[in-house]
Amino acid sequence: MDFNSIVTLAASTLGSPVVLFFILGFLAALARVDLSLPQPVAKTIALYLMLAIGFKGGAGLAESGAGAASVMPLLVGIVFSGLFPLLAFGALRVASGLGRTDAAAVAAHYGSISIVTFLTATQVLADRGDSAEGILVAVAAAMEAPAIVAGLWPDGRRRRQARRRPDAPRSRRARRC
Repeated sequence: MDFNSIVTLAASTLGSPVVLFFILGFLAALARVDLSLPQPVAKTIALYLMLAIGFKGGAGLAESGAGAASVMPLLVGIVFSGLFPLLAFGALRVASGLGRTDAAAVAAHYGSISIVTFLTATQVLADRGDSAEGILVAVAAAMEAPAIVAGLWPDGRRRRQARRRPDAPRSRRARRC
């Protein structure tokens, strides 16, 4: 890849809406400007994104042929997306001073894929004339839920145990109330 093609690729990537919105958010944070959306709008956008990812994943699975060859990539993606948060939770509890709730929340982020990064990489491939297998969109969609559930499971388990034992120590938030 020569220098001109690298500059062209960088310019097209840096001018994409995803990157421009990231820069806008970064500058707003530096200027201490609150750019929050009203709750109904945020929920509508989140629902739209979940539906779009699911539909795109289903279309990608149908395009690549939903057969026996599709099962293994889906299973590997689901297993890894459930395993990473559990490993991250353990590592965060040992290596950092984070409490169970914070470690669980961070661990859920480690398992959850970045759909924006995935879509950006897919677009870069398309711009280069290459394409990714259609099954990858389905794997990305299937990986989201197990990662979040596995990341939040350790803290939820502790909370359920605390409710069963009335003499158990309360969380910091419950003590403040």
